[in-house]
Amino acid sequence: MKDKIRAVGKLQQVEEKRRDRIGQQLDTMRQRHQHMQNQLEQLAQLKSGNGESTRQASALNSTVLMNLSRVDHMLQKLLVHHEQEQAVMEAQCHSVQKELASRHARVKGIEQVLDRWRRKQDYDKARKEQKHIEDILNARYRKREL
Repeated sequence: MKDKIRAVGKLQQVEEKRRDRIGQQLDTMRQRHQHMQNQLEQLAQLKSGNGESTRQASALNSTVLMNLSRVDHMLQKLLVHHEQEQAVMEAQCHSVQKELASRHARVKGIEQVLDRWRRKQDYDKARKEQKHIEDILNARYRKREL
């Protein structure tokens, strides 16, 4: 039983390390997601500011219009790309979050098994000690009868 408890204790430590590592990975992914969200907002502001600058310019020639059109097109591509990348990151975060919940449940299950086995071991030890004390008392009682 001691070997089982020791093995499960080591398994619990390994699972806790994995759970902690996945938790750190999730935190990193959330930070990247937040950074991506900030970039997306900045790009949206830049794109809306680009449209306003064209309306304010009084003398527009064809070269300026072409450049503004290209900038607008590139900004639109960047926005779409960032939105798609953000959706992928959200899916990855969700997947890692599920895995973290699974690992946490596994660690809790191992803790329960370990606790149950330790209680059983303590109970068996107490029962053996009680049996040993009873045997000593019975032996003394038998000696008195003789």
